[in-house]
Amino acid sequence: MTTVEVLERIKEFLQTNVCNRIKLQKPNDKNVDSYELVNPIAHIGWIPQKGFLPNKLDYTIPCLVVGMDEANDDGQDCSIPIRISAVVYSPGLHVKKDDGSIVYTPDFQGYIDLLNLIDRTRAEIAKNHILNGVSIEYPIRWGMYQEEQPYPYWYGWIVFSVRIQAYPKAKVNLD
Repeated sequence: MTTVEVLERIKEFLQTNVCNRIKLQKPNDKNVDSYELVNPIAHIGWIPQKGFLPNKLDYTIPCLVVGMDEANDDGQDCSIPIRISAVVYSPGLHVKKDDGSIVYTPDFQGYIDLLNLIDRTRAEIAKNHILNGVSIEYPIRWGMYQEEQPYPYWYGWIVFSVRIQAYPKAKVNLD
């Protein structure tokens, strides 16, 4: 199995078992007072730039991004450290008044949405242990990126490793 196949299989697992079962806020770039609840999208590599959305999607966040850190092949085993980045949008509290208007108050509580997405993702990974044919290795670690969070967006991560078969060695014929 190639590295790209591993990432694609994990992405498909996350889309089916996590993203399709939760709804989070989708940003409205034109009006912070409004939002829509949508299923997160799973990507591989990085969050796609505007204008380059796959499958005719109209948003990229909220999302889970499946990537890898530095891999290792020692000739016997090949270990791929997987990093799933979680990204949510949460500008604050939206309260609908009796007249139908919305009162918006920034509250900097987006880390709660982020941790809920991370916990749900981690639970599915641990519960299944084999993600679409890819077997994970413990430990599973998770956290929030410690740099300043780019409010109203919130970023966190989950890491674990997977092992795939090393490429076979070529036999040398000395005759």
